[in-house]
Amino acid sequence: MTHIGHEKITVPESPEALGRTGVPPSAPAEPTPTGVVVGAGGDPLIVGLPIFAVGSLVLGVVLIGAVLPATALGAVVPIVLAATGLFLVVVTVWAAMLGQSMVAGITGTFAGFWLSLGALLLGLQHNWYGIAADQVAGTQEIFFIAWGALFLFLLIPSLRLPAIYPAIVLLVVAALGLAAASAHTGNTTVLEIAGYFVLGFAFLGFCAFVNVALTASGAKRAFPPIGKPIMS
Repeated sequence: MTHIGHEKITVPESPEALGRTGVPPSAPAEPTPTGVVVGAGGDPLIVGLPIFAVGSLVLGVVLIGAVLPATALGAVVPIVLAATGLFLVVVTVWAAMLGQSMVAGITGTFAGFWLSLGALLLGLQHNWYGIAADQVAGTQEIFFIAWGALFLFLLIPSLRLPAIYPAIVLLVVAALGLAAASAHTGNTTVLEIAGYFVLGFAFLGFCAFVNVALTASGAKRAFPPIGKPIMS
């Protein structure tokens, strides 16, 4: 359409402008941007719970002396370092990106425990820290007391979570207390008892994982039940 003065004169479009369809071509559409949405959703516990449980299982089995003597704690290092500790860091970042502060706080705390446990065992075996042989037991005792104190305080806010989670933390506190007592007294029987507590929270970790996995897969009724929060 061409305007000349106050008159409107229709000028037919050229064949080139009309194209083969006889319809004027429209402006090319803007491409729709695509990409990966990071932190869009999901449940970090689907990874955190099984990786926590498997590290706990191998530690408990060694402590009770079922396969190896309790003194062969170096056998747990590959799993607690390269699996449990490492992937709990991943889970912590995942939860933090979703804004799940409580989950990130708990998994980050456990990541620190497992990573430092692996570092302790490796360092003592290879004498990386220059600790004399008669001070090894005291070093282990301080380690267990420090982490036991932290988990004792973690138990309080965890009471607002489903009951299975404070139960896990409570067993962790008990196991660390027994391990500290064993290091202080040199009583290996106490360390073996600590191993059974470790197996206890490993079992609860696996149960919680099954519950989360069934929920994530769309099960109408998750199993096993993980209990209601103790404190509102």
